[in-house]
Amino acid sequence: MIEETLYFIDLDWYQQSGRSFNALVQSRLCPSCRQKEGDAITLIRDCCSKSEDFITPNMPILEAAFRLLLSNGNQPMDLEQMAEELGEKRGRRIYPDALRRMLENDNYYGLRRVNP
Repeated sequence: MIEETLYFIDLDWYQQSGRSFNALVQSRLCPSCRQKEGDAITLIRDCCSKSEDFITPNMPILEAAFRLLLSNGNQPMDLEQMAEELGEKRGRRIYPDALRRMLENDNYYGLRRVNP
């Protein structure tokens, strides 16, 4: 059993890396939310993530993990929960250990472990 390790999207990482979190998130908004004002994470959590095609079976796992965290309002999620939800949404099992390795090596989405 893997110890509980929480992951989230580290918004500070974007600033430190000279990347735009807003630009990345805007492209994940559904067509109706692109016209709305407000916090993109909230819009995704409350609307966009409800669409069946927000996370698809053919989507790369890190993209799916990024979207899963967005759909959860970027509240930290534990590895087991992430693997289970991604497996359900993608229609095939995701092994927590494999997911952990991918998350730990991410250098595009700002997916980071919560430091205790």
